[in-house]
Parts: sequence; structure tokens; C-alpha cells
Amino acid sequence: MEVFIVPLIFGLIMVIAVAASVGSRRYEAQWKAAAERLQLEYQTGRLFSRPKLVGVVGGLTVKIDVSSSSSGSSNSVRTRYRVGYPPLGLDLRMSRQTGLGKAAAMFGMGDTKIGDGEFDEAFSVKTSDPQRLSARLSPAARGVLLKLLSDYRSIKITDEQLSYEKSGIVRDAETLTTTTQRLIEAARTLQGASAEPTRRAPTPTVPIREVIPPPPPVLRPDPFDTRPVMDPSPPRPVVQPKPETNQPAPVTGGPVPSGINAEEIAAALFAKKGLSFQIAKQFEGKYRGGSIDWQGEVREISSGRNAGDPTRVTVLVATVRHELFGSVDVEATASILRVPRGLTEGQPVNLRGTLTGIDAMARRLFVEDAQLGLVR
Repeated sequence: MEVFIVPLIFGLIMVIAVAASVGSRRYEAQWKAAAERLQLEYQTGRLFSRPKLVGVVGGLTVKIDVSSSSSGSSNSVRTRYRVGYPPLGLDLRMSRQTGLGKAAAMFGMGDTKIGDGEFDEAFSVKTSDPQRLSARLSPAARGVLLKLLSDYRSIKITDEQLSYEKSGIVRDAETLTTTTQRLIEAARTLQGASAEPTRRAPTPTVPIREVIPPPPPVLRPDPFDTRPVMDPSPPRPVVQPKPETNQPAPVTGGPVPSGINAEEIAAALFAKKGLSFQIAKQFEGKYRGGSIDWQGEVREISSGRNAGDPTRVTVLVATVRHELFGSVDVEATASILRVPRGLTEGQPVNLRGTLTGIDAMARRLFVEDAQLGLVR
């Protein structure tokens, strides 16, 4: 009897391995397609492991894999999404608010409150620095996180990672791609990546001067030498000054109006599915450098740190219907040197300037040389 036990166990192991391999091949093509769309590396599963997607997107580490766990006679399988980012320094833990958390608040053991009733009702928040967290979570950032939580209820946010688990194995490339893009968008929002990218200051150019050789040493004349003293340096020709030519200074003008309509550019860039780098490439080729004259509503006002720094004003300029996310807002952030007196959030304004950048994840455009006027 014992002679048959070893072959039987070995046979069971092989059956399990073959079953796992067949199951992996069923969704292998879909995961490869998602990897190509997300620009991630597809790693083939081995004997007892399943395929995974890993890589870096915009400075964020992305990993998608399948995890399984056993409890008694049951075995659960989950698709895990993880997006990592540099530590926020807030000792942050955020997840969906539960009934237990609401009950704890009644006994004085509540979570950190942001001051936004809808957000505080939806999220359970723990942090070591509530003030910095409140400053980081702008109205636009809170809106992104609330939309994310409504679609992915098991979302968890920590100081270094945003994670989500879905029961079962996701076998659809579209679902994998959309979920990952939503998580990346939220991670960048937490980082404050919706702010205008920092521009590298131009390196000052130092004029190259011709090296002047040192003058030859002056020899003292020999007192006993009766020959005339010779000047060791040969005479230099007199340099005649060149007559100055009056050349007209180059004429620099402002940006040529391009007639870009806010709703038109919003629909072209943000209404359809697309990767961030594809949207940015489309913006660079068609809209960058164009002048705008748009009307919108002030969303956020951020003053400069030092005197003389421009004030950054974010304006809601359009709302479009996205193929996946439904109604989405498109904003423009402008650097303003002179802000109109009495400017407040929610106020209608007229924005003029030049389009210089884009944050595709946050659906935000950036405007320089901007002027802002109040709409009466």
C-alpha cells in the first residue's frame, strides 16, 4: 500500500500544476494586452505562480498580481493592484469609513477630520500631521478620491502606497487598464502632482575669454653695457575703432491668437480613453503655445511663498463626458502676477494667456503670461 502513496501524491501535484498552468493561459493574452497599454512589463507565471504586471509609470511603481489564501476548506483568490510613491511624511492611513468607525467617533475616538463633510463621512483617516494633510487635499484632490472610493470600495491609502484588491482573477484587459489608470491618477493627486511641473532654471552662460599670455619679463640694463636699451616687446599696431552700425532691435510680439475653444480642446484631449503620454503628445503637437481667451469659475487660489511670487489660480474651464468616467471637469492653472482685488473661489472670471503645459492624469492645463479679469 505504501508503494502507491508516493506516486499518488506526485500525480496530485502534477494535476494541480497542470490545472494552474491551463488557468493562467486563459487570461494570459488579456494581461499581455493590458501590459502593452499601460507600458508595464509582463512577467510570465511559473509552476505555482501566476503572471504579474510590474513597472514604473511617471515615477510611480506599479504592480498587479494575483494572490490566494486558504481558510479551512475554502480558498480565495484576489487580483491585487498596488501603486507606490515616495513617502508623504504624514504617517497616513486612509480607507472606507465603516459603521464601527462611526460608532467610535461617538465615544471620542474619531478619526482625523478634514473639514469637508462629504469627505469625512466617506473616509476613515489617520495621520500624524492633520494640518499638512488638509493643505495637501485640495477640493480637486478630494473629488478624485471620493470618485475613486465610490467605484473601488476596498481602496486603502498609506504613506507610501495606494492599494486595491478585487475578488477573483480579472480576465479583461479593459478592466485592468482602467483600474490601474484610476489608481495612478489618485496617487499623483496625493503627491500633489497636479501642480505645474517645476521648470529647470536656465544655466547662466559665462563668456569665454581668450587667455592673455603674461608679459615678458623686463630685463634691467647692464650698467657696463654701452649698447642702447632695446624694448623686448615688439610694437603693436594701433587698433582702429570699428564704426557702429545702427541695427534695429528684434521685434518681439505676444502669442498669436489661435482661436482655441475650451470645450473643443477638452473634448479632444479628455473625452476618450487614452494614456497620459499619448494625451501629452497630442497637446504638444497641436495646442502648446496657443493663446486662449476663456471664461470659467475659480476653483482654487494659491498665493506665492515670497513677496513678488505669482499667484496660481485654478479655473474650471469645461466639463466633458468621458467614455469611462462619465462627467469630468477640465481645469486650467494660471500664474498671475496681479490678481484682481476681491477674487474668491466660485467667482466667474475671464482668463487670457498662453498654453504651456498639461497634466493629463489630473485633466489640467497650464497657462503662462496670464491675465485674469472678473466677469461682472
